[in-house]
Amino acid sequence: DLARAHDQANQGATIFAGECAQCHGQRGEGIGVVPAILGPGALPEYPRNMGGSSDPGLTDPQLLQIEAQARPAGAAWRDPFRNVQDLYNFTSTQMPKGDKGKLKPADYWAVVNFLLVAQGAILPAGGVGPANASSTPIPAR
Repeated sequence: DLARAHDQANQGATIFAGECAQCHGQRGEGIGVVPAILGPGALPEYPRNMGGSSDPGLTDPQLLQIEAQARPAGAAWRDPFRNVQDLYNFTSTQMPKGDKGKLKPADYWAVVNFLLVAQGAILPAGGVGPANASSTPIPAR
């Protein structure tokens, strides 16, 4: 759905190409140890910070569920993505790596909308933002 994402979330596509693709790849496929953020297995409910896009542990729901249940308090990897607000919170506070919080809030929302459309989501009129992100689920994984 990259073509549709470029059409419907053009600003996010432009920001993605300039800020995200250098680590996550032009198609969001992940490069080296950087995880895929588009395509099958992307935006998993219980993601990890380690491994690469070829790591089967990144997409094995049982392994991820076990890790989530056994995760010690204060562990480095992030909480589950339950809704779009969770995705925005992570993206806007942790990305880009090495320059966290570099973008303006509107730019982070644009990238999040691009990611959602590229994953096949149908966005509400006007896209997803602070007013509706908590009630908008992440597309089926």
